Amino acid sequence: MEATSDEALMAAVRADDLDQLVPLFERYHGPLFNYLTRLTNDRETSEDLTQTVFERILKYRSSYQPTQPFKAWVYQMARNVHADYWQRKEKLRAADVDEVERTGGLRGAAFSQMRVSSHHDDLHEALALLPTPQREILVLNRFQGFGYEEIGKLLGCTAEAARVKAHRALQALRKIYFAGD
Repeated sequence: MEATSDEALMAAVRADDLDQLVPLFERYHGPLFNYLTRLTNDRETSEDLTQTVFERILKYRSSYQPTQPFKAWVYQMARNVHADYWQRKEKLRAADVDEVERTGGLRGAAFSQMRVSSHHDDLHEALALLPTPQREILVLNRFQGFGYEEIGKLLGCTAEAARVKAHRALQALRKIYFAGD
């Protein structure tokens, strides 16, 4: 029995057959959660953001164009949800700047709270220290299995530019990861 394509399911959701969102949820909940967890480094926040992605799929279903790949559309939506989350967080953080300066800054607090008990933890710590655009491209490529062509479409650049950005992000990750040695 052949599974219905993501695009066909989303076209049905777009036409108000909301039951067709269930198989899309089953296919994409885990990968989107993993993607957002790697970007936020916080499972609880990622669960909330993943739920927000599916809420937005329903809310903005009429904006889906059946000619575009669903995977690219849903990951773009996840990127937007993540960006919105960080914008809200930055507004809250700006209100606490005086407190951060008084207590010695965020970097020291981040290091003191992170467990550095294994290479796996070290890698995730280094990944978390990357700027969001670099972290995102590595997560899409290395953890979510996106090719450079797909990443280029998501980021609005060529596949070659995405490859260069990924290479630079990997270099930056190596620099952070091996700085402690």
